[in-house]
This record gives sequence, C-alpha cells and structure tokens, in this order.
Amino acid sequence: MDKAINIVSVAVIVILLLAFLSEKFFPIKGLELFYEKKFYLAIIYLILRVSRIYILKKTK
Repeated sequence: MDKAINIVSVAVIVILLLAFLSEKFFPIKGLELFYEKKFYLAIIYLILRVSRIYILKKTK
C-alpha cells in the first residue's frame, strides 16, 4: 500500500509541475479550467502524504 501511495503522489507532483510550467511558458488553449483547479491536486497530494504517514504508524 505504501508503494502505491508513493507512485500516485509522484504522479500528482509530475502533473502539478507540468501544469505550472505549461501555464507560465507555453499555455495551451482549452486547459484554462485545469489551470484554475490545479490547487485541488496540491490538496490531493497533501492527503496522500498524510495517509501514508498514518498507514506507516498503524503498521508498526
């Protein structure tokens, strides 16, 4: 479970990084809504990290 959360959190970070770079340097028409909602991806990342910490503490 821990490895799955790590993989998903890395994917979220990559998507966030691409969104920030895309918005600043080469904006794509049609992705305006995605650029506005990327804050939710950051919240999802934080939830994944907190759940990972909780799972690790629970298994010990």
